[in-house]
Amino acid sequence: MGPHALDREAFLRLCIVIVATISAVVGTLFSLTHGVFTVFSFLYILPIICVVYFYPRRAVLFALCISIIYIGLVYILGSFNPFLIAVSTAWFAIFVTLAVVASSYANGLLEEKMRILNIMDNTIEGILCFDPITWKIREINQKCAQWLQYSRTELKGEPLITIWTDPTAHQRFLEEIKKRNAAGVVFETLFRQKNGGIIRFIISPLYVGKDTVLCSVANVTNSRMADEEIRQTLEDLERQVRERTAHLERINDELRNEILERRRLENTLLSGDRKDHSDDEKERKS
Repeated sequence: MGPHALDREAFLRLCIVIVATISAVVGTLFSLTHGVFTVFSFLYILPIICVVYFYPRRAVLFALCISIIYIGLVYILGSFNPFLIAVSTAWFAIFVTLAVVASSYANGLLEEKMRILNIMDNTIEGILCFDPITWKIREINQKCAQWLQYSRTELKGEPLITIWTDPTAHQRFLEEIKKRNAAGVVFETLFRQKNGGIIRFIISPLYVGKDTVLCSVANVTNSRMADEEIRQTLEDLERQVRERTAHLERINDELRNEILERRRLENTLLSGDRKDHSDDEKERKS
């Protein structure tokens, strides 16, 4: 969702609040001037609820202002009818109480949402949330978007296939979740970066709902490369050891053969000396 879409959404929310407020005031004016005293009070509930939903931090102040307008119109146009003044005072208290209670609950949810977003932004792992039906990205944290070389706003609302280019891997992942109830599912897959590069992720579900799959994402590309380098180094060392061992064995065989050859030569020389000595003995005796 781009900045223009956000501006349009904020403008639409403001228009809804303004229209609901004007409708309540106009309805009050019409009712009081035409002697209808039983309906117009309910018209103020809608703008208060809208403000609680859209702007929970300003709901109490808005409810107080619109309630003052409401009770002021009743006092001015109600001909100081005691019954009407009593009812409008009760509605004044109801409007303010409704805003206080609803905004308190909404602010609590908003703070929880901000806390979760803060955790998502500061965690060392990536967080990815998508719709398993439409396969659209609902939320992604800054860490995961940074790995993929996107901004968060570029990926929100985009099809998951933008970064996870293998649809069969999507299906296998969901089948693993359904089969094992999301407990202990660890899925290794490839994601595509914005510049076309490929990185390896380990993705595991944290929460699985009907229309939401929240996953933890770990980038293992560098560790895989390190493991490959270690494996290659070990293979090189093993090859060097084998070559060195073979070389030592050849040297050992050469030394053994040389020793045997020297022994044969010594034996031959000794045998020749004994023969010459025996021949000399025979000549002396003769």
